[in-house]
Amino acid sequence: MNEEIRRQAWATRDAHASSLPRMEEALDRLFDPDNGFTEEEKSVVLGGLNPKSFYKVGGLMLAGATIIAACGSDSNDSGTTASPATTAGGSATTAASSATTAAGSATTMGGSAGTGDVAALRTASSLEELAVAVYQTAIDSGLVKTAAIADAAKLFQSQHKEHSGLFQSLTTKAGGEAYTIPTQVILKAIQPTIDALKDEMGVVALALELENVAAQTYQSNVATFMDPSLNAAIMSVGGVEARHAAALAGVLQQAQVPAAFQVIDKAVKAGTGV
Repeated sequence: MNEEIRRQAWATRDAHASSLPRMEEALDRLFDPDNGFTEEEKSVVLGGLNPKSFYKVGGLMLAGATIIAACGSDSNDSGTTASPATTAGGSATTAASSATTAAGSATTMGGSAGTGDVAALRTASSLEELAVAVYQTAIDSGLVKTAAIADAAKLFQSQHKEHSGLFQSLTTKAGGEAYTIPTQVILKAIQPTIDALKDEMGVVALALELENVAAQTYQSNVATFMDPSLNAAIMSVGGVEARHAAALAGVLQQAQVPAAFQVIDKAVKAGTGV
């Protein structure tokens, strides 16, 4: 199991390294006023992603094409018997769903890119900060005994820190105030699950749930932004979160690719708790 976990962790590291820095560089170059790109040119480079074209072509295909264009040419379970980990994951699912529902009236902060853009970015950084905090709790708990899982937790946490930094930077560029703490709404909802953790598999199940929530939230954001560059930015992170989820699902002996297209039933609504 150790070797498989390490192989999956290396895959997430490679995906993170190849997409995130290139994405930041591409966005900085494209939207630097000194480079003189027109709005039309930006739209062409980014694939002209908008709600109409998104639904016409299909979310995953077009999101992937958008990421490639923006970066330019720079160098369900498998039916196994339920375990404590499965139970823990179910509790986390219920908690996350309750938090999303409860936050329907959450306030948001506006910005030049539109209130919706800033709200989505602030929500994204709040989820990343939550992941950082939960992984730290797992690392400090002493419940994680397998060396490869402990190493993966540290790697995933470091990547979430970078993701949060990216979303905070994009929030500021969009004219909003960066959100720098974990989403308290969801943290409060999952705190009983955190407090009840008793073993390594329970920790993995909770981490899997949070990775799925993040990945699905970012998928749900695609084609909703007023600033089309944010479609590529958020999916550069969403792809890494999906890799995290696949690795963790493998540890729990669940299907690593549960469906042909990612569902968004666990997505957190923009503005939740921020």
